[in-house]
Amino acid sequence: MLTLAVETSCDDSAVALLDGTRPLAERTESQTVHAGLGGVVPELASRMHLEILPRLVSDLLSEAGVDPGDVGVYAATAGPGLIGSLLVGLSWAKAAAFSTGGRFLGMNHIASHLFIHYDLEGAGPVEFPAAALVASGGHTSLFLLRSWGDCEFRGGTRDDAAGEAFDKTAKLLGLGYPGGAALDGIASEGDPGSVSLPSPLDDPDLPEFSFSGLKTAVKTLVEEGASVPDIAACFCETVSSILASKLIALAESSGAKTVMTAGGVSANSFLRRRLAAGCDRRGLHLRMPELRWTTDNAVMVGRAAAFALDRNPSISSPLSCNAFARWTGRSLEPVCVA
Repeated sequence: MLTLAVETSCDDSAVALLDGTRPLAERTESQTVHAGLGGVVPELASRMHLEILPRLVSDLLSEAGVDPGDVGVYAATAGPGLIGSLLVGLSWAKAAAFSTGGRFLGMNHIASHLFIHYDLEGAGPVEFPAAALVASGGHTSLFLLRSWGDCEFRGGTRDDAAGEAFDKTAKLLGLGYPGGAALDGIASEGDPGSVSLPSPLDDPDLPEFSFSGLKTAVKTLVEEGASVPDIAACFCETVSSILASKLIALAESSGAKTVMTAGGVSANSFLRRRLAAGCDRRGLHLRMPELRWTTDNAVMVGRAAAFALDRNPSISSPLSCNAFARWTGRSLEPVCVA
């Protein structure tokens, strides 16, 4: 059964066509208009999705040689995210499913990030239990997976998400928006030991994060005239140390065999190196997404839908399924069924 997946939770418009978990074609377009505005403008983002999404879908189906009627499932992110942006993709998927007789699935964005690892070709099955970190511009959360169908929330950020801290730090350093990749690049030229930043809530056994104070500390260093590469290097080292230590501590305390990361921050080279070294020392299996699938994409939405269909072939979401800005709970499910 073919699945057309849609992701519009923030400022990336993404679509993918999958046969089960195998991507047949995918398209992603980032809204560069926000770069000159210092951050995502929600109203503008939703209007841009309205312009971009129909074209992406048309190009996707044309590349794959597929008619809309050949699609059996339309899966779209329902939340969490920016409500206006979510409604564009969600409404399109509902309309497409209704008009073609296909099935509609409203998907959880955080769960979808994790499911980029589901049935990954060439990677082999995940050994459970698994400790997982989703770190992006909107989320920084730890989960314990006893299986793909048993995902328990273990802790998250008290204030800013890690990705938000990266973007705001990059802005303070004059690196533009979005700033994660630029910050990572210039950090490789710096000396992380030449300046000092605080490590808030750095107890590895405490499954909570706080990054708001780091921005204030970075601002102070900038005002003092510290080297931009040195600040960037110290920031990347500090954040990657906090994220890696808490993720590995969760793995050890829960008897996990596997460590997984997902979300845009998992593209950071400092974090990837630190996790690789830490997991290697402890004999833990490490799963990190390909760089192209760390940021928001539709393949992850399609793979989450594939799992839901594998577990329950008759599953569907009602057309009344609405967008939601935040997710709170203990058990993370990929599909919204109410």
